[in-house]
Amino acid sequence: MTYTAPDTETAISRWLASTTRHPEIAEQDWRDGRPAILRTGIIYDAVRMPMELVHAAVQSTVPDEVARALTEALDGPVVCHPGRWHYALVPPGTCEIWMSPVAAIRGRGGWLGIPRVDRTKPTPVDPYWAVPVERIGRLCLPAAVAELLHIGRERCEGEGACPEHTAAYIAFLEHAEECTACATATTSTASTCTVGTRLREAERTARR
Repeated sequence: MTYTAPDTETAISRWLASTTRHPEIAEQDWRDGRPAILRTGIIYDAVRMPMELVHAAVQSTVPDEVARALTEALDGPVVCHPGRWHYALVPPGTCEIWMSPVAAIRGRGGWLGIPRVDRTKPTPVDPYWAVPVERIGRLCLPAAVAELLHIGRERCEGEGACPEHTAAYIAFLEHAEECTACATATTSTASTCTVGTRLREAERTARR
């Protein structure tokens, strides 16, 4: 259900935590400053949008400008996992009809790190809401998300980025999301993972 007036942070938090059998764990994670790991496919699916395409689509890498553009384009909640992905929350069941080849979508059986509802300030590492939840049940339109990604891909390729680089970039990010060594590596500290190192080098080679 979508309410006509903005819901309270408490109500939104309860709605988000309703996807787990143990909402108290999610609430404790939020109190401790951690994102709660919650199920997708119940009250929302999540489109995993490569940051490179999002930045190309909105023509900015400045977090506040990106947030404003996403608010206007998608009109629904978006979680940012810095340096890797933006996740657009879309209606449950979208994964069954999703057609975009440049972004994966998480539905039933998937999980997503969800930040506390008031965590809207950009951070270099921790997930935050690029576009916060304003109303319970108000989600991004799948067609708008697909169009944003389409624009991003066209602009990337138009600016000289090749499809091979986009594919290599996405392959590295997908690996890094599952690999602790790669996820925690910084520009000054190389990953100890040989697979991640190989994928990163392939991405850099394709970029050239």
